[in-house]
Amino acid sequence: MVIERYIAAQRADGYAANTIRARVNCIKAIAKYFGLPPDAIRPDHVQTYFSSRSLTNWTRRTYLNHLASFGRWLGNNLIEGLRKPPAPRSTPDPIAEGDLRDLLRSTRRPDHKAWVLLGAFCGLRAHETAKLRAEDLHETGDGQTVLRVVGKGGRTDVIPVPPVVLAALDREGRGRFWPDLRPEKVSRSISRAAAAIGVKMRYHQLRHRFGTAVYRASGQDLLMTQRLMRHASPATTAGYAAVADDRFQDVVRDLPGALAA
Repeated sequence: MVIERYIAAQRADGYAANTIRARVNCIKAIAKYFGLPPDAIRPDHVQTYFSSRSLTNWTRRTYLNHLASFGRWLGNNLIEGLRKPPAPRSTPDPIAEGDLRDLLRSTRRPDHKAWVLLGAFCGLRAHETAKLRAEDLHETGDGQTVLRVVGKGGRTDVIPVPPVVLAALDREGRGRFWPDLRPEKVSRSISRAAAAIGVKMRYHQLRHRFGTAVYRASGQDLLMTQRLMRHASPATTAGYAAVADDRFQDVVRDLPGALAA
């Protein structure tokens, strides 16, 4: 079956299970709409489908990305003639340092604490945390420990591991740290643990905290922040400068008359 072959190809390319599932659901939805097998979808079908539905720019862009991937695999440009909306620019929303401290103090389960630390001190996404294995940890020649992370699109990066994270991982044992762990469970578990102490947050805010903290600790080094955040584009990293650069606050506060009642 064509979908099964496509799934196998995506897995071989290192795509995350969530990404593959979302792409397959999109392809199946369009195939079902026209009563066609997936490999019979053509650009005119895609155009008709999009013209019949009211989609936000973000959803439209996501669907078009899914279809472009399937089309490349088929050898057919399925999104020919369709405009892809630009990626929306989002502002990082890091968890507050006090909330992070409270979350770490209140978290009793060693695995949950490790998940929090991986997000806040290594910048891992939920799906990267879920599939982490002990063999992804490596010691360098100078005695430092680094972590091999397979991120978006199968891209592999190596990042440093601070002692607080390494200690938490050592307590989790060897092999795959959390067998059969799904990213949704990582996100839900940490959000619920935070809610139990009155903090409303998403797991990804831990990664945002990592980015803003790196930017400050590096002396506003945008390139280093981009590398440690593993961003493909510096434009994405620039948002962290807007959030983390304390000089912005100082400049505005020092404007003539800014402190007047």
